[in-house]
Amino acid sequence: MPEKNAIEKIAKIISNDDNDVMDDINICVNDTDTYFKNNIVDYDERGITPEDIEEGEVEEDGIRWLGMIDILQKYGYVCEVDTSEFLEDFIDVVQDFNGTKVYNLPINADWFDEDADTFEWCEVLDGNWASEGYCIANIEFDGDDLVLFPCPLELLEELNGYAKEAGYSIKHAKDA
Repeated sequence: MPEKNAIEKIAKIISNDDNDVMDDINICVNDTDTYFKNNIVDYDERGITPEDIEEGEVEEDGIRWLGMIDILQKYGYVCEVDTSEFLEDFIDVVQDFNGTKVYNLPINADWFDEDADTFEWCEVLDGNWASEGYCIANIEFDGDDLVLFPCPLELLEELNGYAKEAGYSIKHAKDA
């Protein structure tokens, strides 16, 4: 079996090797043109058209990276969060992650200052989850939103190493 690329490695770790995620990632990485055509609405919502690809404005690696984010979001492993999000919405998103449920990570509205910003809320989560060995991480992409997910602290550096191979980063969301 060929060596997996960075996107496959990241998706496997974040999704705990979820078969449905990995099936979609396989198509995204190994048949990017078909994946793009089958998900053109998602890319159009990001302002990416077939013409952008034909004219070389968006590279295949960028299509794959955004595809990974969309796939992980589709299956509930990550979520794009607007940094102007309301606290209640932020808490709802974090509680709904598969990782939050699987890792049984606590979240309590009383931890947060409603007037703080998303980065401060992420810092609060890091502080409360550190004893459990987790943080809230962000997957970098060329957008204004954050792509958040609960991450085992022991895997953050490894994930960031793979992200760097693809030209991006994965780090503590509070530092995004």
